[in-house]
Amino acid sequence: MNYKKLAIVGEIGAGKTELINTLSEISPLQTEAESSIDIGKQFTTIGIDYGRITLGDDTALGLYGVPGQERYSFLWEFVNTSLWGILFLIKFGESPNYNNLDKLLSFFCPHKMKTACVVGITHCENADKGDLVALGVEIRSMLDHHHIVAPIINIDARNKTSAMSLLHSFNAINKYSS
Repeated sequence: MNYKKLAIVGEIGAGKTELINTLSEISPLQTEAESSIDIGKQFTTIGIDYGRITLGDDTALGLYGVPGQERYSFLWEFVNTSLWGILFLIKFGESPNYNNLDKLLSFFCPHKMKTACVVGITHCENADKGDLVALGVEIRSMLDHHHIVAPIINIDARNKTSAMSLLHSFNAINKYSS
């Protein structure tokens, strides 16, 4: 069986753990702990969340969710090898942490590593279309700064069909670039 890796990174509360729970065919490994500071939610990921999904008769995809805070960059290093793809999740509704996104894009460096990447915007089910467009423009500017060409997709990490649309995007990108 062929094994591929997908890194899922993003800011606190962007939906990394939820996405892995939605997609994984196995009982996911979760590394959440109660937050000691106010981050807007009770629990946060402090290690690597892991799930797996079958892509075809002979291919499995490992889903590696890592915290987006720079203090966890040692986990980024562990995951950032032989990646099939990198998914950057951004939470809609609050001002995104563009400095953090810049650091993630610089570290994972999909352009130089020739790794497919997709940006998923979460928590946008009830968003104003104009606000989503404005966020997309800001994200596109950041991607351009890093010489990254990637689709930006609005998703609901709780919905399997929506979550699968991300994997379809990666599959199309990887087929096109092969």
